Amino acid sequence: MRTNKYWKYFDRAMKEYKKRVISDEEVKELRDNRMNEMKDLIEKNERNRLADRLKMGIGVHLEMNAKHRILNGEPSAWILLEQQLFWLIQMIKSNPSRGSVSDRQIGGLIGLSLLWGYEDITELAYKYATNMFTKDRDFYEENKTHHVFMTCLYHKWKTGDMPELFDILPEDHVYQKLMRSWNDTNHFGEYLYELCDFHIYSLSDTPYKLSEILSFDCIPYDYYCIRLIREKEGLATPNIDHPLLQTPLAEIPKDKPGYNIDEDEILQFVIQNEKVPDSQRIIR
Repeated sequence: MRTNKYWKYFDRAMKEYKKRVISDEEVKELRDNRMNEMKDLIEKNERNRLADRLKMGIGVHLEMNAKHRILNGEPSAWILLEQQLFWLIQMIKSNPSRGSVSDRQIGGLIGLSLLWGYEDITELAYKYATNMFTKDRDFYEENKTHHVFMTCLYHKWKTGDMPELFDILPEDHVYQKLMRSWNDTNHFGEYLYELCDFHIYSLSDTPYKLSEILSFDCIPYDYYCIRLIREKEGLATPNIDHPLLQTPLAEIPKDKPGYNIDEDEILQFVIQNEKVPDSQRIIR
């Protein structure tokens, strides 16, 4: 796959994120709308649906806002992406069967939560994703493979091995090549570069394909998760020179950015007011 032609879509996305200002007024309006919608649901006695409202605008007041600020020299905005992890996982906790968290959001949810040590989030996202992907193996063999890989990568971090789910990917897929060369110092760096290329390919929204990464695109959590796992196994990871690794969005904080769930007014409103039957929380 000739991936260089996709770099222009990566550059375009970066320029848009850097340019698009999310004003405090816009953030307030989005947050107020969410709160009002949830209050309406309570009046309708639909408390089991409160978490559904978290997804509305999440890509604007949290993700786009964070990326704009980070790209314009405000690294403290990583806390907004950390907050987004908690909102996404709450949607899964409250009603996994509703599918409010899509297959295009899995990779970053697993990747960033693993890097920041939120293993409870990673574990639940892993179970949710594994259930989703195993139900339609033929589809995910060729679609959303970035997210299949990230799901499997967490299994390797946890157990030391890739799961059976990984076998649905074709033998010539870059992820298969990467894992076969895991202990091959001569070729691993080459496939690691291809992994970054494939991240850009996956996020690209072109006339011929839709973006396969909805949340946390342009952030190389996949590359850094690989480094994390290899460090755990006592293996060095080659340094590579790739555009994906050369932006402020590649400077993922090693420590948790500082989000405090107790101070999150909207998420606390959901947690304290929702009434969800146990049957609704089952992943199936």
